[in-house]
Amino acid sequence: MSGPPTDATAYLVREPAPEDVEGFARLHVRVWRETYRGLMADEVVEGLSVETFRPIWYSIARAYSTDAVLDDGRAMRVALLGEEPVGFVMVGPARDEDAPTPRQVWSLNVAPEHQGSGVAQRLLDEAFGDGPGYLWVARGNARAIRFYERNGFALDGTESQDQHDGVTELRMVRQT
Repeated sequence: MSGPPTDATAYLVREPAPEDVEGFARLHVRVWRETYRGLMADEVVEGLSVETFRPIWYSIARAYSTDAVLDDGRAMRVALLGEEPVGFVMVGPARDEDAPTPRQVWSLNVAPEHQGSGVAQRLLDEAFGDGPGYLWVARGNARAIRFYERNGFALDGTESQDQHDGVTELRMVRQT
């Protein structure tokens, strides 16, 4: 393929399934290594591995493959192009004590070669929808900041420094 599809409907967007664990654990590592290199401490980036993310993806797959009801506002969607994992989004209730809204985008990651295809927008729309929310974005991730601004999120001046990975995160909030 010469590049990503120009129509986001070319992607299959659905809830995660058990067969997604290995592919999305590998994608998670690759996206973080490519996105956070230079934003995160080098030793943390180099230390990322499929083994780091596999337990997370097993837990996610288990939650979505059982009859357990995720009634706390959590939602997750994965995107595939054919059999290739290309992106994912996780949203849920606010994780911060001083949360500006009750809902939070926990994570939105798309393989670099699929950025600009519309798949990130589709993931966000299907999992989060409209309404108030907030998220944390790494300082220096200008592309992500612009994407969220187009979706009504604005930097609110709140910062957080992660002591483990060295990333300074900026809070973005959407009130309507």
